[in-house]
Amino acid sequence: MIRLITLVEWLDCNPSQVAIQALTDSEPPRPEVKAYSDVVYHNYRSLGLSLQYEPSSSGKAASKCDVHDLRLAAIDVYSARDDKSWTCFPRLPIQVDLLPQDEVEKPTSITLDSTGKDLVSSLGEPHRKGGGANDRAGPAAWLEWSLDIQSNGKATPVKIQVELAGTGARGADRWNAERAGSCPWSVINISRQ
Repeated sequence: MIRLITLVEWLDCNPSQVAIQALTDSEPPRPEVKAYSDVVYHNYRSLGLSLQYEPSSSGKAASKCDVHDLRLAAIDVYSARDDKSWTCFPRLPIQVDLLPQDEVEKPTSITLDSTGKDLVSSLGEPHRKGGGANDRAGPAAWLEWSLDIQSNGKATPVKIQVELAGTGARGADRWNAERAGSCPWSVINISRQ
């Protein structure tokens, strides 16, 4: 298990500050690095994790930045359901400590088996949703929440976008409760609001 706040605390760090070793009991793997003008990805396929770095200051291509000039903008966690080139993230479940409303704590966990319906039940109605309009092309249905999670009794704003897996997450009728609602998650994207 890992707390969501642990991953959120990595955001805005440069590659040398991210504690990948916390995710494995052995020597952490070297990332597969994919550099583009606007973003540099550090893919840890054997950990089901992709880290998206952007330049810490504008006007410089990410692919030409020194590691100390990059900041972590987003984290993707994979279930390895739809894309078998990834391994499932080893530290599931992800515990989400929502900021208490009406003095009632509301911790919840995202497990490997969490479905769209489970996520809506525990996180509330998503603030945005999309994808899945085509049967094969483009992203599957996704749900996005802007949440305040607890960090030392303070609110930490975070955005979570969850892409769903399976045939029920695609097609014109994907938003029927029996379709996307019954689909497990494929990828969780974590970023700042």
